[in-house]
Amino acid sequence: MFDFSPFKLIGNITDTLSRDINLMLDREVRIGVTGLSQGGKSTLITALVNLFNVFGEHGLGEKIPRFTLYDELGFTYGGICRQHDMQIPTFPYHEAYAALTQTPPSWPAPTVGVSEIRLELRYRNRDFIALNDEKTIYLDIWDYPGEWLMDLMLLNMDYKSFSARILERLQRLKNVTHTEDFLSTGSQLKAGEPVNESLLHRVVLHYVAWLKECKEKGLAMVVPGRFVLPGDLQGAPILEFIPWVFGNPSSVRSNSLYALLEERYNAYREKVVKRFYNDCFAKLDRQIILVDCLKALKGGRETFMDINDTFDVLLENFSYGRNNLLTRLFSPQIDKVIFAATKADLITYNEHQHLLSLLRSMVSQASKRVRADGSNCEFMILSAIAASRCLYAEHEGQKVQILATDYDDEAPFYPGSVPETWSHEAMEFFQKYFFLKELRPPKIRNNAAFPHLNLDVLLDYLLSDKL
Repeated sequence: MFDFSPFKLIGNITDTLSRDINLMLDREVRIGVTGLSQGGKSTLITALVNLFNVFGEHGLGEKIPRFTLYDELGFTYGGICRQHDMQIPTFPYHEAYAALTQTPPSWPAPTVGVSEIRLELRYRNRDFIALNDEKTIYLDIWDYPGEWLMDLMLLNMDYKSFSARILERLQRLKNVTHTEDFLSTGSQLKAGEPVNESLLHRVVLHYVAWLKECKEKGLAMVVPGRFVLPGDLQGAPILEFIPWVFGNPSSVRSNSLYALLEERYNAYREKVVKRFYNDCFAKLDRQIILVDCLKALKGGRETFMDINDTFDVLLENFSYGRNNLLTRLFSPQIDKVIFAATKADLITYNEHQHLLSLLRSMVSQASKRVRADGSNCEFMILSAIAASRCLYAEHEGQKVQILATDYDDEAPFYPGSVPETWSHEAMEFFQKYFFLKELRPPKIRNNAAFPHLNLDVLLDYLLSDKL
């Protein structure tokens, strides 16, 4: 039952006014974490919330030295607060924290839907007339399944364009994926005839199986994303469509199969993808783009090129530029973007610069687009929760860097070197000699800040101009 009581209405109006006042005074930062499936989004958000929760505790400044404003401003408090949108689930921080601090620890569970978390930070006022007062800034952070991210490319595609894009991918990937079942079963469909729901369902299942194979091989452009992670749409007719890749239909009637496929695709784009965009991306101020360069290299040429192309396509759907009072209120734009090469704890310190160079080469076109639209753009390497530490060891009379974990049953290891740019030879060398280890989470004490690599650099870039 709807609640139209005056107290409820007054509460809604108060929330809206509070949000608008915070935006006008630039006291609210809306941060989007953009990354593909298994790219580390949930781990990063968990690490950020954990760090903010210990703001104000003695000695924290020593653990985040490159976030210089932490000590300069004298932060006194950080914590989770009530979010504006009560219809969006809250990011499951407490469950993720429990998983990381249990014995034995485990990584946070994969994201299965859209969620949000709102944080409040308090620090000393630097204004001369109010030196004894505290100031407050709010951070809103969104999480979502990486599988759904690629759907944003559909916003600019009609059904015919979508079908042509998938046909091109089927042809390009026929030697690295199994396309036969989908193509052979789908060829039995007749575009101009009424739909055979039973046959169409079988073809959809073969298409979903192909998409899942692409995902397992590390390919990024898996669309529609809800086909591999349907969420609350499991079994819904809106997911019963395929791209038409079986020749141009000669005639299309209103009750034909082709018309139905087009209708369902358009409904998916309008009712699923646009809602996802509006919930997670339409109001962002800052964007963190996570790139798993090591996984891309290990996956081979097709995987590397696919991830590279993916970011070029994705970033066309975000609004970049400089914000002012009016844009913050009515048409927010992303004015700061940082590309972060994730899982830096998988390499030794002397390879960090190589990983950074590889990241720059991978996203050169995407970053150029961001800068052209007027946004500030930076690059970094990152491990939101560092599961290894770098040590020195003697090898053939020389000191070399190696990695060690918190576990006695795991010997220290040397993972290998990282190429500065992509080439076929560099990829083959990396695949043959680099040890891409699956790290277990570090052993973390309760109420302690998680170990990290460069999380303080990230905070300085995202927040310094807002404080």
